Amino acid sequence: MRKTWYRVLVSLLILSLTLVGCGKQDQETVLKGLTDMQGNLKSYESKATMTVTANNTQQKYFIETWYQAPHFYRIALGNDQNQITQVIVRNDDGIFVVSPQLKKSFRFKGDWAENQGHVYLYHAAVDRILQTQDKRFSASDGNVSFLMKMEPENPLVSTQRVTLKENSYEPQQIALLDKEDKAIVAVDFTSFKTGVEFKKDAFTPESAMAMAPSGTKPVLAGAKDFGVIEPRYVPSGAKLLEPQETQSSVMLRFAGKDPFTIIEQRPAAKDSNLNNGKVVDLWGSTAVLTGLEGETRTMQWFNNGVEFSLTGKMTSDEMIKVAQSMINSGGK
Repeated sequence: MRKTWYRVLVSLLILSLTLVGCGKQDQETVLKGLTDMQGNLKSYESKATMTVTANNTQQKYFIETWYQAPHFYRIALGNDQNQITQVIVRNDDGIFVVSPQLKKSFRFKGDWAENQGHVYLYHAAVDRILQTQDKRFSASDGNVSFLMKMEPENPLVSTQRVTLKENSYEPQQIALLDKEDKAIVAVDFTSFKTGVEFKKDAFTPESAMAMAPSGTKPVLAGAKDFGVIEPRYVPSGAKLLEPQETQSSVMLRFAGKDPFTIIEQRPAAKDSNLNNGKVVDLWGSTAVLTGLEGETRTMQWFNNGVEFSLTGKMTSDEMIKVAQSMINSGGK
């Protein structure tokens, strides 16, 4: 009798462990599910909060993304008040970086979504998971995660972690981690829905230009009401010379091994066509970089109604770090 009860208890234990194990998916099952889902993904809309930790400060941003297969997207970046400050639009005419408040945009060709857009674009993040050979899989608390080497390479970021819901594969978080596995950038998704129908003009720079916050006062071109905005980071050995101010702009010149210049101004509204330019992610904002590595190049970006232009021969990584250190900095 005792042996019978013992066998029953052992059978129940094995059955319970089997049922628990069935609840979790392994990497092969998840990758197959992602492949099937990606093939059927026609459109989606997502909202998220981005937290950026850099230069001993923490900034929060709002992100709203629209996507329509095969390659249309609109990424609206805003401040922690959900006020849109910059929009990235992709359509058949190219990629546009739009500043609604300044009524200014840049247009150029490129494959930014494939190279850098996987922080903002769900389908690009899924593509990375499916295409990356060297990745680490984990599952816990109803979620699955993939840890991958950061691409393109970045001196501050070592790996990228994408976390999805276990069964639906909806995005939960995309994080960029440093060498100590601390999150420098964390994109936490607050909503995600597929099968969205967008208006015909949803992916045009004109519609993006209309996204300036209601009640926003127009920026006066040439007005110098922002003070002098200095970078919180400069390359080793760089020394700021005496700032030069005009009625409409500020020029900061830095001496050192690789001298560089920063110009700050309220720009006039206009469109620029940059066939040789590329988008550079500043995490919460974007910049446009023109020129070749090793030669004199220019990086341009907008922040709080001010246009910044950084010119020099320093590396792309150094230019990005200087630009990132000026985001949301107040003028003196």
